[in-house]
Amino acid sequence: MVKFTYPIVFIFNEETGQYNGYIPDLALYCDGETLEKTYANAEELLEYYLLLAYKHDTEIPLPSTLDDIIKKWVGYKASLITASI
Repeated sequence: MVKFTYPIVFIFNEETGQYNGYIPDLALYCDGETLEKTYANAEELLEYYLLLAYKHDTEIPLPSTLDDIIKKWVGYKASLITASI
């Protein structure tokens, strides 16, 4: 089993009242009614992405550091997300 950890940015969408999760290194988006639900959805999405990439022998980009993402996404919440395949 291989463990992958990527930074994720959380953006509150005032129009929908939901959170959007964005994994910049992989250009993956998800959403949820709460931060916790968005994080859980992002974990599932990341795992699915990694499984498909592995299955189809697709190169998986290296993750940015959390510090780099925080500098690029000033004013937004950022965290790390992990998935194993």
